[in-house]
Amino acid sequence: MAYKKGYSFERELKEHLKGNGWAVIRSGGSKKPDLVAAKDGKIMIIECKVTKDNKVYLAKEEVLHLKKVAEAFGGECMFAIKRKNKKWSLVDVSCLKETACNFVAVL
Repeated sequence: MAYKKGYSFERELKEHLKGNGWAVIRSGGSKKPDLVAAKDGKIMIIECKVTKDNKVYLAKEEVLHLKKVAEAFGGECMFAIKRKNKKWSLVDVSCLKETACNFVAVL
């Protein structure tokens, strides 16, 4: 069920970005990143998360990997987070709080 929610959100976000003039590539399966979007010379490397809470805990390895990919592409590293029955938010990696074991996105 969690995979289906994540997949649906990835497709929703992809279509939203495309509708706003972005070129978007979606990675299938559980590959990282979920989306790569480009518009007017701006590049976003996006990982999508779905939650019912107001916080999302992200593994340090995942965040560091996405930052490395974004740096390689000269883009921004973003997390798209959708809360149950709420609108989604784009959170820049620089806005994450680091703990001893992970990163936390507070919505």
